Amino acid sequence: MRLSLLQPTPTRKRLWQLTTLLALVTLVFAAANTFQSEDRAVSRRMLGHDFLAFYTAGSFVREGRSADLYDLHQVAAYQQKVAADAGLEIAVDYETRKFGPWWNPPFYAWVFAPLTKLPYAQALAIWTAINLAAGAAAVLVLMKMLVPAWVDADASGRPIDWRTTGLVPFALLLSMPFIQAVSHGQNTLGSLLLLTLVAACWRNKRAILAGGFCALLGYKPQLAAVVAVALVFGMGIRAVAGLTLVGSALILITQFTLPGVLVQYFHQMPSNLRYMQIEHAYLWERHATLAGFWRLLLQGREAGEWMVLTRCLHGASLLVVGGLLVRAIWSHRNAVEHIDDCWSRTTQRTWRDRLIAATICSAPLLMPFYFDYDLLLLAIPAVLLAAEALVRPIDPQPADKWLVRSWVALYAWMLINPGMANLTHVNLTVVLLTATSIQMTRRATRPTVRKQARDVPIPTPSPLARAA
Repeated sequence: MRLSLLQPTPTRKRLWQLTTLLALVTLVFAAANTFQSEDRAVSRRMLGHDFLAFYTAGSFVREGRSADLYDLHQVAAYQQKVAADAGLEIAVDYETRKFGPWWNPPFYAWVFAPLTKLPYAQALAIWTAINLAAGAAAVLVLMKMLVPAWVDADASGRPIDWRTTGLVPFALLLSMPFIQAVSHGQNTLGSLLLLTLVAACWRNKRAILAGGFCALLGYKPQLAAVVAVALVFGMGIRAVAGLTLVGSALILITQFTLPGVLVQYFHQMPSNLRYMQIEHAYLWERHATLAGFWRLLLQGREAGEWMVLTRCLHGASLLVVGGLLVRAIWSHRNAVEHIDDCWSRTTQRTWRDRLIAATICSAPLLMPFYFDYDLLLLAIPAVLLAAEALVRPIDPQPADKWLVRSWVALYAWMLINPGMANLTHVNLTVVLLTATSIQMTRRATRPTVRKQARDVPIPTPSPLARAA
């Protein structure tokens, strides 16, 4: 006789069990931290260190020092002063690479200029509140994606209520990327809101708006690049118009308010990356990229040039993941728009959602720079997959079951990945993300029969058939 916990259970119930268990474990660790000695406990002075780079950039543009935005010596010196004044538990030093460079395009520094009029601790608190508000807005949009207004029951006839929609904020709050983003003082929740708006506009065929939001997401180019390419191929010239309008406005703002800094950004960024990633030991285990996976596996964290074998394996894996995504995008571009499959409930909207989800899943792997806290953006494809599952037939395919298992494994492993990857030199998060991405891309690739059907005339029903 099997334990009731091991009995077949609906996916929704199983997810609630797993997330509740995770919540209890998190509470235990939080309670244990209060009983630790001061030198071993996690304190406020240990949190929000990534905000140092934002605070520094905002200070530079406010003080008229925009030319120093990408000068690593000046950045490190300023952060050393701020950290000392704020009493942060971090030893900022240029020679040992213990500081945070400004990686973003110059226009984004203006976002932080008003905050730098306040002391560091107050600015960080306001920034955290802004990000939490952005995260709350993103969750509301994601919940609407999961259960549209016209859906009140799932494919099995069970009513959809808070037990379904409540999984979105509950699972997101307990995820490791959320914890990392908030504790580091990062901007990931703002990125989540922007990409959620891109997805919402894309799936509703509002191409100009989708392109505009995608251009705004360009404040982190690694988050927007792959999405922008897929969006243009999927939505056409109107998406290009949205990207161009907003992108041009951002470039003009940069040129008028920070003259010459945009050129400096493109000129200085390669050497800054080389200084951080090649000339010094680097935390490759924190990157959710194929580049970071092979570098960590074959060469570890140590400084040095890339080996030929590392480059070859990275290039080969890049061709596989990128090629599959390109194939999926191309299959949508050449698909017949009027064909739907009423038997499996695979509609045009379903295919579009699948392409959006596959694009977002594949983006981190294809980029040369993508930190693990930004994997919070995977909440979007997870919600799109769940939204489809709610209205799919009762008997799912085995491939769908394995896809759900891959998602659960990825979510769970991210909780312990940084420490394990540093210990073993194997970033299993990238392995699981690659497996998930390939499965999502396969689902997003439309059958070639739809392309062949383009030239097949649609028969006109006879008068008798219409009368019947």
